[in-house]
Amino acid sequence: MTTIHGEVTAGFEPVREAFAANFARHGDIGAAVCVYRDGRPVVDLWGGISDSDTGRLWSRDTLQLVYSATKGATATAAHLLVQRGLLDLDAPVAEYWPEFAANGKADLPVRWLLTHQAGLAALDRPVPLPEALAWEPMVAALAAQRPLWAPGTAHGYHGRTWGWLVGEVIRRVSGRTPGRFFAEEIAAPLGLDFFIGLPRGNASGSAGWSTSSQRSTSPPLPLSRSPMNSATKLPPGGIRIRSATGRSPSRIRLRSTSTRLRCRLRSYQPPTGSAPRAEWLVCTPR
Repeated sequence: MTTIHGEVTAGFEPVREAFAANFARHGDIGAAVCVYRDGRPVVDLWGGISDSDTGRLWSRDTLQLVYSATKGATATAAHLLVQRGLLDLDAPVAEYWPEFAANGKADLPVRWLLTHQAGLAALDRPVPLPEALAWEPMVAALAAQRPLWAPGTAHGYHGRTWGWLVGEVIRRVSGRTPGRFFAEEIAAPLGLDFFIGLPRGNASGSAGWSTSSQRSTSPPLPLSRSPMNSATKLPPGGIRIRSATGRSPSRIRLRSTSTRLRCRLRSYQPPTGSAPRAEWLVCTPR
């Protein structure tokens, strides 16, 4: 049985029970959860192992990949530049990144990058993972890419392009990579163990994951399939998906207490033919 470490405030014991059940019944091997309420931690739990290859145990300070939560950190960095008067959300992206003006994007404002309205959710010519991690090939491909819909007319989640789009604006304005800017201007002053690009010396304290030894054959990064194949219910006040199917395109009606949206599951097959088809939600006000 996996030992669960940490503590919960009185009244939050069911969280500990659910966390333990993940190991006992659902196959989890290592995890942590920390919940704050009104600025104070009410749940702080961890357990299991952080590296299945070495058997290293999960600790209170084990670092974990947070996937798209990094978008929030990157957006904070961009808004810090806005606060300092160095970045104008209504200015064209091309004012800071001239190459971005290609293929009809000369007037596309910075704010549409942040709000997923730029129409750049996928690439005609996918960039292999090693090149995407090298940064420059990816931003060059995005600068040259034609929008997949008229910018500003709809929202579509830029799941695997957003970081490069907003990050390159940060780099052009500040002269620093988004990771360095965040580290120096946000993480260091606040004492955060949060990294956009893990420093080499920190790898031993992070949770491990499986990677391919053949990096040259890594699949292209910026295209992904996200079929919506089940209805989802959220608490009152959240957006509710009323109906969805796995067929493409799918019409999905969304409601919230303040906004009605009409969304379509859009597909895009790059002209290269061998690249996978991309699918994403594009939403417009009703």
